[in-house]
Amino acid sequence: MQISKLNELITPSGTMAISNKARLLKQQGKPVVGFGAGEPDFPTPNYVIKDVQIAAEDPVNHKYSPVAGLDILKDEIVRTSDLYSGINIQNDNVLVSNGGKQAILTAFLSILDQGDEVLIPAPYWTTYPEAVKISGGEPVIVDTSFEDDFKISTSQLDSLKTNKTKILVWVSPSNPTGVIYSKKEAEDIYQWAFENDIWILSDELYEHLVYEGTTSPSPAQYDTDLKNTIVINGVAKAYSMTGWRVGWIIANTDVINMAKKIQSHATSNVSNLSQIAAYSALKNGLGETEIMKKSFNRRRMFAIEEFSKIEKVNLIKPLGAFYLFPDISYYCNDKVIPGVNNSIDFCNWLLDEHYIAFVPGEVFGKNGYLRCSYALSDENLKEGLERFAKAIKSLK
Repeated sequence: MQISKLNELITPSGTMAISNKARLLKQQGKPVVGFGAGEPDFPTPNYVIKDVQIAAEDPVNHKYSPVAGLDILKDEIVRTSDLYSGINIQNDNVLVSNGGKQAILTAFLSILDQGDEVLIPAPYWTTYPEAVKISGGEPVIVDTSFEDDFKISTSQLDSLKTNKTKILVWVSPSNPTGVIYSKKEAEDIYQWAFENDIWILSDELYEHLVYEGTTSPSPAQYDTDLKNTIVINGVAKAYSMTGWRVGWIIANTDVINMAKKIQSHATSNVSNLSQIAAYSALKNGLGETEIMKKSFNRRRMFAIEEFSKIEKVNLIKPLGAFYLFPDISYYCNDKVIPGVNNSIDFCNWLLDEHYIAFVPGEVFGKNGYLRCSYALSDENLKEGLERFAKAIKSLK
């Protein structure tokens, strides 16, 4: 018997693939430095752990709970969305999910019909096009260039829009580039979507990780009735809680009710203890986030400086998230390194020969680049970038 034809359409997570290969090499005793993981290297705040320990003793938390989430968490999401993002919503505009990935997939399943098109700016996070395909949609890639800071324009969107276009994926700060759109740039894109009656799926998980200037305003600030806007957020990045698996959808009640139907048949409620952990993180504010940000910013500036010293490597200065996306295309043409024809080959060469693990640009829809996460210790960052510099110098 054959399995689903989806098997021919979707691919595994590319970021997980490089992380798994690096993990296997580490198990063999190799001194691998990994730049692949998209998660903070800090522990979850201690007050979160304490609150969960108390909650674990309460038998109420051992039972099923509402599909859309615990009211104490949803109310805290309402409060902090207003406080931090300027989004005025109600409890019934929120559905709590098992991380941002489930939120994105559920949102697409709630909106898309077979053959609907989704505009996805490249470079993109690896899950977007795959989640669209799982949902029956067609990803339409909006290519960007280094020269334009990897930013899309309304003229590009006009050229790609068809009568099947239903959603525009929006993320600022960006994974993988760290680029942030200005207020004016964001407003132009939002206005285009609203005028064309196209949904915006706004991934806002990195909104608190901004090191220069301010983050882009949420489209929900302008679309106050959420007629065309779905916001995705969660505690994974800003609160160092990737393993707790708590994200959420903010949308109008039609979307939320549809998402509840889907989630009721997929996972039901998110683990109560994870929801209480997320509630604790939100209610205690951004103090721990600010401490992490200071470390991330120090590492960001160090990495920018180190890459600037490496010959034939170009970099747009990232302003947010915790990634750099350098152009290494000079080394991907089979002339400099035998057998290296693209950034996948280049990253495999770095890992196999020098034990440093980056994620190749192809994973994000851009050959000739690599993603470097600086969410790792200062010592490992220094060691890994020194090895990278030596690897390049060895080619002369």
